[in-house]
Amino acid sequence: MNTTITKLILCLTLLTTLTSTARADWPQAAGPTYDFVDTGKTPTHFSGTRGTNIRWRAKLPNTGQGTPVVVGDRVFIQCHEPIQADTEMSSLTVGLCFDANTGKELWRRELPAARTTDLSSLFSDNTAASAVATKELVAFVNVGGRISVFDHGGNQKWTYAWVPFGRHHSRQHEPFLFENQLIVVKTIKDDLPISATTKAGSHPLGRGKEYWTHLHAFDLASGKTTWIAETGTGIHAASRFGIYQGNPIILTGRGGGHKPPEEPFGISRVNAKDGSTDWDAGVAGYPSAQNVTWNKNGVYGFGGQTHFSLDLTTGSPSSLASLTDDVSITSGFPNYRTQTHKQFEPAKKAITYQTNIVVGDYHYFLSHKAGFIGRVHLKSNSVEYLQVPLQVVRNIKNKEEKYLFDKTLPNDMKNADGFLATQDRRNSGSGWGHVSAASPTVVGDVMYLPTMVGTVYVLKWNVDQFDENTLLSVSDLGPAGKTWTLSSLAHSNGRLYARTLKELICIETPQD
Repeated sequence: MNTTITKLILCLTLLTTLTSTARADWPQAAGPTYDFVDTGKTPTHFSGTRGTNIRWRAKLPNTGQGTPVVVGDRVFIQCHEPIQADTEMSSLTVGLCFDANTGKELWRRELPAARTTDLSSLFSDNTAASAVATKELVAFVNVGGRISVFDHGGNQKWTYAWVPFGRHHSRQHEPFLFENQLIVVKTIKDDLPISATTKAGSHPLGRGKEYWTHLHAFDLASGKTTWIAETGTGIHAASRFGIYQGNPIILTGRGGGHKPPEEPFGISRVNAKDGSTDWDAGVAGYPSAQNVTWNKNGVYGFGGQTHFSLDLTTGSPSSLASLTDDVSITSGFPNYRTQTHKQFEPAKKAITYQTNIVVGDYHYFLSHKAGFIGRVHLKSNSVEYLQVPLQVVRNIKNKEEKYLFDKTLPNDMKNADGFLATQDRRNSGSGWGHVSAASPTVVGDVMYLPTMVGTVYVLKWNVDQFDENTLLSVSDLGPAGKTWTLSSLAHSNGRLYARTLKELICIETPQD
């Protein structure tokens, strides 16, 4: 058959697969099109504190991190096991199913794992991976070493267990679905000693390839491994799937803190059909704790205080832009002033981890320097910053509200039953900087950027000038000091779904 015709048929088949999931669904963390971007119209302001534009809220049995996944009239999330006293560590998680219209819990199932982890770590815990769902099945991944697949009635279809390697386990990488294959990151070896699950226990084993983590494809119906990627994927990397020139590809990365063993540090393009490598691009010192963002024009990333792009076809470098020199800064909330050709004071690193997203001609991110949202124009390489408050403190009884810029209120880190669920004091921070934060979500021309303290910045992303007119609202998921989240927002049928340390929330503008 003619190669062009073959590619056209493949492309049409893939497009049918993507759209057949139904655009009303949010079947995985990155949404129906794998890039955190969707069409539609959703609320531009809301308050969990006051109940503004909140359709329902449901108590959760314990803390958790993954994004809500919505298919049909079901919402799926994962939590740590219920606790009966202040607790720091756990290995057992539970997969939960809720009614998307009412918030009623329909069922829950236990997901045991080999690795014991912090509860509510600001980097990674066993609930960090979001569910993946079709109209018939849902897969929960306990990143402590367990995949469990159920039908929508809660009947288990298959399960797969392993012993993970190292302290951090794919906080950034989210499972996703391609042609009924579940794509996850894990080690090739399944029979590691339990000591390998900790940072101290994994270091003596060295950096050999047998300990590398790779993309793995599992048949969603049977649990059979269909392929293992040739190239390694770093534990911090957030891979991204898509279609390029009729071919299904995955962009994945290696590098970052705690000296992950996979090499070379940088970005690779992987063939999503069989896991083979299209190209490896070494990027010196690449901090892979970011979304590997790309579009048809290139692959985009951050290194040091620089924004770079790679050619999508070859992986060769194509452009560089300084994130600190000759930039535009709009600051002074609420009496904003825009200054051009300025020097932006650099923070320790370029971005708050995982907060970058490419949409249209722009690459958005939360700066590692708290309180500044950044944007790179991909065609001109110009860089703009907008200052925002770190937190809004709203009064439930009246319209009073206070904006905080230097520090946020320390979080109580208590679950819905009032039990302390953490051992890391850094959880009481602002959610900017050294934290594996939630990825932004775009619905139509509106972008949602949540932070750990429950603040959600709502922006009109597709504007020519990135200034105060871009900021539609500083919304919240609940009372300041009592709300904590590392989860992205999901969208379905004009509703937003969010989860905090205490509850699952459905956000919707009331119908007239």
